[in-house]
Amino acid sequence: MSVIGQAEGIEHGTVKGYKQHTYRQIKPCDDCKRALREDRAAVRRGERPKQTGQTEKVVRRPSSKKQAHTQVQEAVPVRLMPPPPAPFTDRSRLGVPVQGHELAIGDVIVFLGNHHRIDRFEPYTGSLLAELGEGTRVACAGAWGMTVGPRSTVRILPRPAGGERREPV
Repeated sequence: MSVIGQAEGIEHGTVKGYKQHTYRQIKPCDDCKRALREDRAAVRRGERPKQTGQTEKVVRRPSSKKQAHTQVQEAVPVRLMPPPPAPFTDRSRLGVPVQGHELAIGDVIVFLGNHHRIDRFEPYTGSLLAELGEGTRVACAGAWGMTVGPRSTVRILPRPAGGERREPV
């Protein structure tokens, strides 16, 4: 049985009564209109949350550029980030930069955090020879190899401070 058009059973003077009026397609009475106005005003003032399952007080945000410079009624919670790590000071593990033509057998190349001691040089005959220039070679450390042009910058571990100067090959 439909309740459309039936006025009996409406809870007058409440928001629920207003909704019952509209559902039943009956003009709302003054008491129900007043209850709805008061409820909406309370929501706007932040005295009551909306009926959307929201349980916390509403934080009002500016709704236009003109209101953007007004203060927000409540502080918005902020998630604190941990302090940044101490600055990296030990750069010796990164190696010192040298030009490719200065590399010598015995130098230790630092590449992607790994150390590779050069044990030989092989001539480079690949397709990048025109780009890298004459004198391009492959620095080899066992089965590992790295193509090095004469003007390429390569990072190596610092060379011994004593008189052991290695000659470029």
